[in-house]
Amino acid sequence: MSFKKKQIEYTVKKLTEAEIANLGYEIWDIEYYNDGIEWLLEITLENPAGASITFEDCEKVTRAVGPIIDSADPIENSYCLAVGSPGLNRELKNAAQLEKYVNKEVTVKLFAKNEQVGDKSFNAVLKEIGDKKKDFLFESADKTVIALAKNEIAHIYAHDIPN
Repeated sequence: MSFKKKQIEYTVKKLTEAEIANLGYEIWDIEYYNDGIEWLLEITLENPAGASITFEDCEKVTRAVGPIIDSADPIENSYCLAVGSPGLNRELKNAAQLEKYVNKEVTVKLFAKNEQVGDKSFNAVLKEIGDKKKDFLFESADKTVIALAKNEIAHIYAHDIPN
């Protein structure tokens, strides 16, 4: 991702984080991208109490943060603001998200087939995140321990909302 996109995402997070928290939500992710038709600024919310994010929640946050973003004007071109939920099978993208899922079941997608698991994807419990978030330990249903380096993992998805 380009530096400019990352900078926009960072700026929007800093601009909206406090207001979103005041409304009772947390930012799960912010992405700024072109979907081939238009530029999208997508803010994904999480309810820290564990409740589902509803359409009404998204509408409330959109109405609250739209004017904040418009006033600061951190994006040069036109874009569409979308606010949504990460869903139950959410991708775990950063250290804070991964930490919430230690000792919970996840789906792991690998870049290449792994001999130990026999495939490019598997379900297991995330047992440990190593130093500098570079190494991971998983435990399969049959209690087999699977050690993987971050560079082997394409994606990690959650199965449910953390407690």
